[in-house]
Amino acid sequence: MLECKQEGGIFVVQPDHVLSLKLMSVEKQLPVVEDGEVAKKLLECQRWLHSHARDLLDESDEILHVRYQLVYTIGPQNHLEGFPERWTITQQVLGLVRKHAIFLRGNHSLGLEIESGPPGSFPRTRILQDSAGQELISRVTQDVMDGLLPNFRLGQFCSELRDAIHSFISCKDNTTSNIQMVKDNSQQGPLWGRLLLLRGLLASGILLFALKERRCRVDYGLAPSRTMLAVPYRAKDVPAPRAEFGHPDVAVVLTCLSYYHSGLTEEQLMACFEILLRQDNPALEYESWIHDLPFEEVPVILRTVSGINVKSSEQWKDRLVPLFRSNKAVVDFYLSRVVFPNEAKEFPEKLSCSGWDLAERREQVTTGFSGTNDGRYLLPTSITQRDPDHQRSTNAKVLAYLLQPENNQYECTTWPDGRRRRAEEFLELLVSQTPEIRVLLDVGAQMLELRNSALAKRWLEAKQDAQAAIYFDHDDELMVYTRDGITRPLVSSPFAQQLDKCVVYLDDAHTRGTDIKFPLGFRAA
Repeated sequence: MLECKQEGGIFVVQPDHVLSLKLMSVEKQLPVVEDGEVAKKLLECQRWLHSHARDLLDESDEILHVRYQLVYTIGPQNHLEGFPERWTITQQVLGLVRKHAIFLRGNHSLGLEIESGPPGSFPRTRILQDSAGQELISRVTQDVMDGLLPNFRLGQFCSELRDAIHSFISCKDNTTSNIQMVKDNSQQGPLWGRLLLLRGLLASGILLFALKERRCRVDYGLAPSRTMLAVPYRAKDVPAPRAEFGHPDVAVVLTCLSYYHSGLTEEQLMACFEILLRQDNPALEYESWIHDLPFEEVPVILRTVSGINVKSSEQWKDRLVPLFRSNKAVVDFYLSRVVFPNEAKEFPEKLSCSGWDLAERREQVTTGFSGTNDGRYLLPTSITQRDPDHQRSTNAKVLAYLLQPENNQYECTTWPDGRRRRAEEFLELLVSQTPEIRVLLDVGAQMLELRNSALAKRWLEAKQDAQAAIYFDHDDELMVYTRDGITRPLVSSPFAQQLDKCVVYLDDAHTRGTDIKFPLGFRAA
């Protein structure tokens, strides 16, 4: 920094670096981590930057968004309060969701989207309408009151208290007297913590948030290289770098759903069997694993734990893995024994700052650049949007392009009964279009069943007159897959100059900021 100051240079840094310096300056002033000399130098550095530095923010609408924040944790890491019930009760509630979601589909065919998986698995469930979500919450709440959650029995309470508890866990707004009655009768034992957890899941909308507002592999998912918990995604199959969910119960619910939908890997499943076979009474736990499986689906030899032989490659590959990798009971076992005990931790204190701290008032002007002005009303109060005169017509031009005659076509892709087409079914519809469609813009991340490479291969198989398929790989590089089965970077392929012979798939993350010069006459969907 001293050299940059002397030379009048420019620092190119990530927003995280600026916010981290701010938080470190505060942290070093605290009594628990007091470091006088370092704290003094950091404070001097902050004051000098505040007085002399001028900040230029690229993609300012993104880094100044209210959701952008940096958190510094302080103190020793501890288990979540109320563990292990913090996650076991959540898993049991999700079990009730599985029970009711399938039946609700008949009454709310347009309000609930369900894709069933292998026997014993958790169906991919998405709430589309508020009415379906409210009925689901109502049914789950009634099951809780009927004592269908283990370790949660309310039969000994009077009807008045039961009504108060029902209202407490299902309604966001409660009277003071109602809350006090529940608190007085449950605060002495573990029941109060369980009720608070259920209230968060049901009344405060955590469960609805996970099933309605968030989609697995689009808004959240797994990032095994970083953590075993679910993390936010910025697009389909693209984890947000260094981001985590701040609310512990949201993280627990989304982690459960992530593993339910993806299933366990062979290594994770092997860990489950190793832990199971080391238990004093493995037969009791194993019964819960096969409880939800159709009797005829379980081979005779695997109906008791004594028939398991994980050293047999034939039994492992052909029977155990297909039978148990997506089994909800097995996934819950892995989560409660491996994932949550190691990863679900919290800290006693934390410091946080947001993107708004990047735009704080200072002596020098802060300038931001963005290609869109949609978020101008959500900017920090210390900064204002100023559109250059020559760019004021940009939004109108985009609208004019969208309204051109060649774009005046719409086709509903759902089935007559409202079901969403799966990726393979959608590709069949795409190939049948006339005039032909050569570019697929997956703006809404609808192609969830297939990875980019797999979708490109399937499309090429269906589109017989195309010679290659172009897509982005997991390293954000344009790749081309040819009919002879070869995959190579587009820049080194002859198809870079022959796009008219290709089909092109742009996933959700790359429908913005991608520059490809398509031949005239290309149609996109």
